[in-house]
Amino acid sequence: MNSIEVGKQGESMAAMLLQQKGYQILQRNYRCRAGEIDLIAAKGSQLRFIEVKTRQSDRYGRPCEAVTAQKQRRIRQAAGCYLQERKRHNCLQTCIHFDVMEIMINHMQDVF
Repeated sequence: MNSIEVGKQGESMAAMLLQQKGYQILQRNYRCRAGEIDLIAAKGSQLRFIEVKTRQSDRYGRPCEAVTAQKQRRIRQAAGCYLQERKRHNCLQTCIHFDVMEIMINHMQDVF
């Protein structure tokens, strides 16, 4: 499985987990000039912008460690575009959150 397939599988798993927790997935792979957001989910007054990091091993560290300050800045800018496009920036009742979901896919073959 290549890294693109791993990433797509991780995003699907993350979306399923969020839905099980009662979140509505508003958008997957939102793109604008500022960047990309993997998942945008809502529940009640919460609006969550979620970066999903999926790995098959921890060889290069935990998945969340790949969310650098530069990546965080691009996600915040993309979230601003999303809010502006949907006129949600005036919603005082909306609590905006930025999350990272780590997904580890560990298929251990021929273990016993």
